[in-house]
Amino acid sequence: MKKSVGILSGLAVAIAVATTAGAWYTGKQLPAELQRSITQGNDELKKALANTGGSMTIELASLDQHFFTSTAHYRLKAQNIQLGEGETLNFDVGVVDRIEHGPFPWSRVKAFKLMPVMATSNSELQKDDFTAPWFAAAGDKAPVSGQVSLGYGGTVDSDIRLAPVKLEQDGEKVLDFSGLQLRVIGDRDGKAAEIHANADRLELNFADAQDAPVKVLLNGFKIGGKLSETAHDMIYVGNIDLALADLQVTSGPKQEVLVLKGLQQNNLYSADGEAKDKLSGRLEYKVSDITYAGRKVGSGEMVFTMKSVDIPAMQALMEWYQARLPEVQQAAAEGEALPSFDMTPEEQAKVQGDLQRLLAGKPQLAIEKLAFKTANGESQFNLAMDFANPSSFDLPPDQLGKQLISRLHGKLSVSKPMIGDLATLQALLDGETDAQAIAQQSGQAGEMVGMMALQSGMATVQGNDVVSSLQYADGMVEFNGQKMTVEEFAMLISSQLAVLQPQG
Repeated sequence: MKKSVGILSGLAVAIAVATTAGAWYTGKQLPAELQRSITQGNDELKKALANTGGSMTIELASLDQHFFTSTAHYRLKAQNIQLGEGETLNFDVGVVDRIEHGPFPWSRVKAFKLMPVMATSNSELQKDDFTAPWFAAAGDKAPVSGQVSLGYGGTVDSDIRLAPVKLEQDGEKVLDFSGLQLRVIGDRDGKAAEIHANADRLELNFADAQDAPVKVLLNGFKIGGKLSETAHDMIYVGNIDLALADLQVTSGPKQEVLVLKGLQQNNLYSADGEAKDKLSGRLEYKVSDITYAGRKVGSGEMVFTMKSVDIPAMQALMEWYQARLPEVQQAAAEGEALPSFDMTPEEQAKVQGDLQRLLAGKPQLAIEKLAFKTANGESQFNLAMDFANPSSFDLPPDQLGKQLISRLHGKLSVSKPMIGDLATLQALLDGETDAQAIAQQSGQAGEMVGMMALQSGMATVQGNDVVSSLQYADGMVEFNGQKMTVEEFAMLISSQLAVLQPQG
């Protein structure tokens, strides 16, 4: 018995010594670690807001250190962040951070998280004149809070919370948000991260241009994925997936409801090639069920892919465009045409050089699938293009086009029964009640599309589908099974467009 007591006493003393030593070590390391984190955060904010005309910075206002805990106060400042239509965002808000020194912060011990860490940060937004309305909407609780634990090996475990918020105006509910939890597990340098987020509900109520009420309701929002940074700054590879259980929009004079269920966006990126400098990606968008005014409409899907996109060239072109973005935004706000982007000879040479480098990698872009499905039919479209580096950008347009696109393949397949389903839906929404007449008109709608396609020569009819296909390679075009030169194809399209022009 005495031996057991001695062992337990020795263990307790060992834990106490380890805890005290860890707390002392954390206290010594804390100022440098905070400054490193603030510097890194400001660098990331600067990159994110580059060429937007605004800035955001984090400052350490004070640090009060004790043996087992410390309290830090930060200032988060934003200046001239563009919100569109000439509006800018400016604020200066405070954040208080209660830091528990490792190796066993009490908040983690209470949650049965017994893995030793260097420190645990418990931060929340402070209340002031700027944030007071947000606090009020959150029931006088901190609208934003977070807990971040830093492991001795450099791992970072973050748990960020947005509090539930309710906002009313003139006694009417404007916003009702259930809150959001964001979990990010990664490394201290932001090189890799595992991300999980979820929010149960968001409701928005406002009026449209005709002063009719509009209600938007989102349910079951989730994000998940794993990302890692490449050797190229701000370029990440991995997967990130978003899902929304349903989206409901109530609008219009009749307050009809549009419901989208099973919305998904799945993104997958990789860096390929010997130097890992070629970006490939696959983006999928899905909606499993669409209804309108209580009537079933269908479902939709789109898949977009890219391959062999030269990352350094892409970044250089994006930086150039972002530098010109304020001009584009100003023209859009003033309702003017897009600017011509007059460039100096040096700037033009650089942009062309970056574009040539991008095309030298022979990038491939494709809409692998764009589909819409109803109860009785499905229509699809796909388009794939392979690009190449032309000998010169000063070539005549027809020659430049032949050299710029090395291969093109596209196909459109329109289901006649699907057209009939949509015609039936439109008739029912218009108040038609004669089932026999609706069925007859819907059947005629699909057949009419097929007849017009055949008469125009722009498509063929294959069973229940109206099909148009286009292939291009080696300077030759194959359109709906007929081979022709690019010039002949251009003349065919021009003649068909002329027929479609209104007469008079």
